[in-house]
Amino acid sequence: MKITPYTKENLPAWDTMRNALFEGEDPKLLQEESRQILTQGTLKSQPFQCLLAFDDDANGEEHPIGFIELTIRSSAEECMTSPVLYIEGWYVDPAHQGKGVGKALMNAAFDWGREHNCKEAASDARPDNQQSISAHHALGFEDAGVIHCFRTTIDEAAPEPHPR
Repeated sequence: MKITPYTKENLPAWDTMRNALFEGEDPKLLQEESRQILTQGTLKSQPFQCLLAFDDDANGEEHPIGFIELTIRSSAEECMTSPVLYIEGWYVDPAHQGKGVGKALMNAAFDWGREHNCKEAASDARPDNQQSISAHHALGFEDAGVIHCFRTTIDEAAPEPHPR
């Protein structure tokens, strides 16, 4: 297995895996975001890195098997230091799960975070994503609480209140 930073050359592999991780999201918007990241090197004005894992087949050809997207944030839930390495996205191809790929990606992420003077790392997962929660726990992450996130539109028409 080889772990390498994202480049223009491996952008198609990254896009394919991002579509799998963010299933249900608009693939065109995901692709637009990855192109913007590639051009600017940041995500929402935060330093960004994406590390991709590749495995060689019998013919020596590399196949993408996972990735981890990282930013440097000034703070994160329950973190006491700044800056904080934040895991924005973490994906391992289902055929390669349970084989150390996720751990290798996370260790490479921690190395990148240390290069940016981070002493803590933070991440998130949807409350119903037990697989991700278990993977985080297996690598030493502790729960920092569960929050509900909310959104509403604020265009010209005021939103109608939802009945409780």
